[in-house]
Amino acid sequence: MKKILYSVFMLATMVLAACSSDDTTEPDVKRGMVLKANVEDTNTRATITDTEGTWKFAFATGDEVKVGNDKVESYYTFTNGETQFASTDAMQTTAAANWYAYFPGETIDLANQSGDFAAIANKYALAGATASATTGADGLAVTMKAKAAVLCIVGVKKGEKLDINVKTAGDKYVSGLDAVKNSADFSVKTSDEKVSLLSKQDAGVYYVVVPAGVKLSVYNGETLIKTTKDAGLTAGKYYTLLTGETTGSATNKLGETIDWVQLWAGGPKFATKNVAEEMTWYDAKKTDDDFAWGKNWRTPTIDEVYGEGKLYRKLDKDHFPLPVAGSPSFELKKEGEYLTVVLTGVQPGYTKNTLTLYNQKTVYSHNFDFWTTSEITGYGIRFAISAYEMDNEVKIVGFGPSQRDNKNTKYLVRPVLAEK
Repeated sequence: MKKILYSVFMLATMVLAACSSDDTTEPDVKRGMVLKANVEDTNTRATITDTEGTWKFAFATGDEVKVGNDKVESYYTFTNGETQFASTDAMQTTAAANWYAYFPGETIDLANQSGDFAAIANKYALAGATASATTGADGLAVTMKAKAAVLCIVGVKKGEKLDINVKTAGDKYVSGLDAVKNSADFSVKTSDEKVSLLSKQDAGVYYVVVPAGVKLSVYNGETLIKTTKDAGLTAGKYYTLLTGETTGSATNKLGETIDWVQLWAGGPKFATKNVAEEMTWYDAKKTDDDFAWGKNWRTPTIDEVYGEGKLYRKLDKDHFPLPVAGSPSFELKKEGEYLTVVLTGVQPGYTKNTLTLYNQKTVYSHNFDFWTTSEITGYGIRFAISAYEMDNEVKIVGFGPSQRDNKNTKYLVRPVLAEK
């Protein structure tokens, strides 16, 4: 069932499709009803870390809503068409009743979610009630409100196994949501046994639906990531949680403390400055205590730093490099009298993380580059950004691997944290 996340909700026109009862001696109870289901504005913003997001929900054709009332025990299924929800089985009541609607159903299984952004609408709990009691003869109108929140889980370490499970204040594992009969609400379904809401084998950005309005503790395996306040998460909002740090520092063998920053989930943790002296590819490739900064640092490979989702670019119509959606942005900036290239993360959890590359100016160009440990056909591979002065303006003209560098040529090195 495909969902669409966008900003305008469909407004349905209510039409009653019904047939008369054959028994004229009994109350005229008709089968077949329509439902106008609007969703309360979910243009919301929330944070647990310093990352914010805005999004909206809308029904898609084929979506189903379960509807009941306080005169019957069972639920009717209403299916969204092009303009409205309709049910051929729903029956009007002989006396006015209070009606309740639940999306995507009366029971929602939260275990083993895919983590895909597009899939969260399949689990996104909504509930609502008619404003007043009605037989349904003129159709039903319900404003549905979110009863769930969304966690944006960012696995930061490459190769990190994610096992996201959530506990209630009663130390029970969250497994799902159940509609509360004759109430515009859901209750939390729990288990004594561990229930994984998300299982992934590597770092990345994943989305998980969880209950709102109750105290929760979010774990990755046995490691506690975050515990909410007693009031829990706000319904209709999403929250970003990171499984580790994206900035930090480490010492080098020269006795210096070097800051580092990560620009994308699972990416290397770049030092915020270069090794002071340029070096050959052979020296850049050294590791542990033989490396210029010692065992806490190393030179990255080209595959670690360049590629889709990493440092990457597309070309405009004039063949100038442009940032690519999903990869860190890049732009020329002035720092005092010097030009720099500033790389900025774009994924949730990384939008405030920046890395600055410094200019090595030649007669003909500005160069912002560093050695990698990769090689091809006897040459070393350097990550290079080049800019030329054109029409009294400096423009980036090159971005990516330089694959024919003599290994004995000395270039700058931008180390990354050496993690075990």
